[in-house]
Amino acid sequence: MISKTDFQEDKGYIFDIQGLSVHDGPGCRTLIFLSGCTLKCFWCSNPEGISGKPSLLYFSRKCIRCGNCVQACQHNAIKIEGNQHRINRSYCLHCEKNVCLEECYTDALQLGGYEISVSKLFSIIQRDRNYWGSGGGITLTGGEPLLQIDFVKEILKRCHDSFIHTAIETCGNVPWSSFLEVLPYLDWIFFDLKHTNKPEHKEATSAENVLILENACLLSTHFTGRLIFRLPLIPGFNDTDENITSTIAFLKNIRSKEINVLPLHHLGREKYEMLGIDYKGNHFPVPTIEQLRQVAATFNDAGILCYIGSETPY
Repeated sequence: MISKTDFQEDKGYIFDIQGLSVHDGPGCRTLIFLSGCTLKCFWCSNPEGISGKPSLLYFSRKCIRCGNCVQACQHNAIKIEGNQHRINRSYCLHCEKNVCLEECYTDALQLGGYEISVSKLFSIIQRDRNYWGSGGGITLTGGEPLLQIDFVKEILKRCHDSFIHTAIETCGNVPWSSFLEVLPYLDWIFFDLKHTNKPEHKEATSAENVLILENACLLSTHFTGRLIFRLPLIPGFNDTDENITSTIAFLKNIRSKEINVLPLHHLGREKYEMLGIDYKGNHFPVPTIEQLRQVAATFNDAGILCYIGSETPY
């Protein structure tokens, strides 16, 4: 877990802020992407947010192979072999100086994230508030927001005290105690249910789903705000009749009556190349609208309201 011992007090790591979002909660919202995740889903569209610290990104199209970064790196982590850069990022995660970035004049090397204080982030939220109109707010996403529990709790508390609508997107794979820290300051929770089968969930995400399902059950009885479960639909992984039926049974067991099905996309695949890792989602197709409607019909016929993509009524 990431806590105050890992950061200076009231600071955290984020890798993006997106204003004027209308798909992740009611009204016009500010999305804040926090670094760090307990899962490594093969289809993840934000791989730069998996690490708890900013990841080094390499934009090959900007690189002129000048070699300045090779000479500047104090850990000998960067090499040019032939016409290719080779970066040992295990050193980068512990590098405090990032001299290579200063010596890269074309911005081919960039950090995928940065440290920010609660006060600085809240000032950005207050600035964006002027553009939300009625019914807007913030949504914390990532990564997994609840990994940075102290930082997130303080942000949510400040927003709650300022009458700003708050929401989080979570994979659920964190201790229940982390949820208890923030529930008093949350209005909405988007909760991913990636697969009900434990071995298949672990193969695809690197973690079992036991804690995730336990937290889903607890939230269904303890959280008084709106809890929306989400199923990222990946054909060939979790779109089988068996998994859809099992998901319906689980939702009925915890008395949940709605789910949001999100179609797989490959919009983040270029980021994997920038991080020097393989994208394992290439051979999984994007679901067709017919497939999405068929899955939605199965949920609806079972008494579970199913919203496709951005159709969730806010």
